[in-house]
Amino acid sequence: MFATNSMQTDFHTHYAATLAISLKSDINIETEKGKEEYRVALVGPNTYHKTVSPGIEMVALLIDPETYEYSSISEFAVAGEVKKLDISTFQPLMERLWELYYGKLNDLEAWELHLDLLRSIYPFQKLGKVMDERIVQIANMIRKEMPDSIRMKEIGKNFSVSEDRLIRLFKENLGIPMRRYLLWVRILEAAKLLKEGKSLTDAAHSAGFSDSAHFTRTFKENFGFVPSLFFGHLKAIEVRFCESGDLI
Repeated sequence: MFATNSMQTDFHTHYAATLAISLKSDINIETEKGKEEYRVALVGPNTYHKTVSPGIEMVALLIDPETYEYSSISEFAVAGEVKKLDISTFQPLMERLWELYYGKLNDLEAWELHLDLLRSIYPFQKLGKVMDERIVQIANMIRKEMPDSIRMKEIGKNFSVSEDRLIRLFKENLGIPMRRYLLWVRILEAAKLLKEGKSLTDAAHSAGFSDSAHFTRTFKENFGFVPSLFFGHLKAIEVRFCESGDLI
């Protein structure tokens, strides 16, 4: 989630879908079809657009298209399109959105708010099941080792499961494909290192990216912004990582 009053971008696309909510007045989003004003906009994945709303307080929630949560609301988020949603649906969350904007929510409260925002689009159920212990171990291994590549057959052999079943089990248990999970682990690791003061090059290499340009390109493809907006001497945003004790 990204809270700001200085949202001003050039035309761009990014992999994530975006739920954008203005806290007071309309925001302007322009696509190839023209410019429109929104209190709440759901921007589909890979939508060519720009947002020009300086001075307007807003919250943007970026949603990975390969997750369980996105698949639950996917009929409302069409790739390449911006959909206008009714602000009244989100009014019960407005007080918490303002608290998020002013940095008053703790990690758990921020996590619960993001789920409530998604469920305001469509009231899907939590991905609830007993986790397969093999998948828990594999996910922890990925976080610990961040391998250069996921060798499905090799990993499956170690945990007595076929490659096809491993791919299926991982998505069923965590709600995201294994390769996508690895990418997020790398992005998160690099971002944490940048926040700790590491250089862009060191952070990128430590997280398994070939170089700083590769990391910057990947970061922008996923979020629509370059890392320097959030990290380093050019940063304009305070960053917090909201994680539970369970790293998965």
